[in-house]
Amino acid sequence: GGPTVWPCGACEPCRAITEGRHVDVLEIDGASHALVANIRELTDAVRYAPASARTKVYIIDEVHMLSREAFNALLKTLEEPPSQTLIILIASNPYQLLPTLVSRCQGIRFHPLPMGAIRKIVAQALENEAGGAQPEELELRARRAKGQVNRAMEENLLKAAEHREELLSLIEEVSFKRMDRVFQWTRTWSRKTDQIQTILDELLNLLRDAAVIKTNRDPKSILNRDLADRIEKVADQKSLPVLLDMFDAVHRTKAVLKANANAQLALENMLLNFCEAA
Repeated sequence: GGPTVWPCGACEPCRAITEGRHVDVLEIDGASHALVANIRELTDAVRYAPASARTKVYIIDEVHMLSREAFNALLKTLEEPPSQTLIILIASNPYQLLPTLVSRCQGIRFHPLPMGAIRKIVAQALENEAGGAQPEELELRARRAKGQVNRAMEENLLKAAEHREELLSLIEEVSFKRMDRVFQWTRTWSRKTDQIQTILDELLNLLRDAAVIKTNRDPKSILNRDLADRIEKVADQKSLPVLLDMFDAVHRTKAVLKANANAQLALENMLLNFCEAA
């Protein structure tokens, strides 16, 4: 039916694109195609006209993961792209990209999806699995997704539940009288460098929920609604200023870890701040 803003999803080109088999639409994972040779292969291919579509489309996901050499190999093509070629670069943080690359692109911001949209997408994706997702699971995935469909689809809820229980116990127990708890937790998590930021985000969410409960006592307004009873116990135990001081300590720790601070020292300092706040 010709070009349209909203694809029908039913015609052969739409199905081919959805199934990843359209010869004129290619998606590349920047994290696994970081070598210059892979990008040069792309820049050689863009010179050829589309095989069946009106436009050839190249999508480079996680483009911020490309090496500097791979970035440089892209520059000439981005400066003078063929008229029948569209190159889409996807990055979670544009500030990680070289300015020379950004200057050759048109920036488009994508905002987080609303919970209702994520709930619908996850339900459709899981409907063919055994019994599909239960309403409670859909609600939890949508609330914890922070507007990201991939997070809603891929998160291991059982593992997340274990982490949240551990963190709630840590918030309740940590004190100068329980320094053994401090050092045990920091030794464990300082070794898991690839998971530290994730676990600190989880800690922020729990502290945020406890502060919300402390303020309005409405479980419907928290992210971790499945743990409302446990979070209410934390809210009853801690004052609002204490919860906010803990929240600030976690934020500072995330920042220093991104600046490559020593993980164990940073986590110990955060929990010492917890002890002082308590």
